[in-house]
Amino acid sequence: MYQQERKTRILELLAAFSSVSVNDLADRLHTSRETIRRDLKAMESEGLCVRSHGGAYLPKNDLPQETAENTAAARPVLGSEDPFHVRIGRYEAEKRAIARRAAACIRDKDTVFIDNSTTTLFIPDYIAPDLHVVIITNSFQLLMHGAGLGNPNLSFISLAGLYNSSNYSVYGAPAVQSAGQFFPDRAFISCSGISPVRGLTDTSFYEVDIRLAMIRKSSETFLLADHSKLTSNGPFYLGDIDLVDCLITDSCDEQSPEGQAIRQIQARHKIRVITVPAVRS
Repeated sequence: MYQQERKTRILELLAAFSSVSVNDLADRLHTSRETIRRDLKAMESEGLCVRSHGGAYLPKNDLPQETAENTAAARPVLGSEDPFHVRIGRYEAEKRAIARRAAACIRDKDTVFIDNSTTTLFIPDYIAPDLHVVIITNSFQLLMHGAGLGNPNLSFISLAGLYNSSNYSVYGAPAVQSAGQFFPDRAFISCSGISPVRGLTDTSFYEVDIRLAMIRKSSETFLLADHSKLTSNGPFYLGDIDLVDCLITDSCDEQSPEGQAIRQIQARHKIRVITVPAVRS
């Protein structure tokens, strides 16, 4: 189990019980106590927990209020991105143009991962109606959106996991485990920030593991991001830009900060960059 996966599981247990012990975590996660201590030390440095003798507990402002689900949804430190219904209205024309170009990369009888983002949400709209495609996702919003298209050639598989009512998605160890059962042809993901120096970052700790699982299991990964993400950085590290094979974004003035970021990405990293015509007013 990777450290990021262990940290996610530890956070789930903290959300449920408010405190955890090193011995219990070592048993649950099938690893050494020294490894757990290193994980807790790293998490404390990120403000995710407070270490105590023999274990750790949530910071006072992160203690459960009514239920573990409410706590997980309410912690801004771990899931600081805006709710899905707020994000979907931003740069919608750009997102649709990017999604249309991404859909053109899908072939007949493909199996694809599509993550929970407001850009990848539109991909099913633009898949050619004669293509037979299996879509695997952790996004409830995409499942509902896809069902409304009425395309019998699209089949949907939902990953298991813990439900995030703010993002309409599932996350956590069960989601990562269920993603491991597939070997898709392609993955289509997004993130909160793309930097030639800092790499790929996100504003939701809960989405990091599932995106990494999708990348690892897919033969080819496409990163979909509108221009605003080329000058943004999230607090949680997703990985190096070279984790993905292709970046699809909307075109920018070459002298703008976004345009300069694209040039730096192309110069420093071995990935394809596809730009779609700008549609900004």
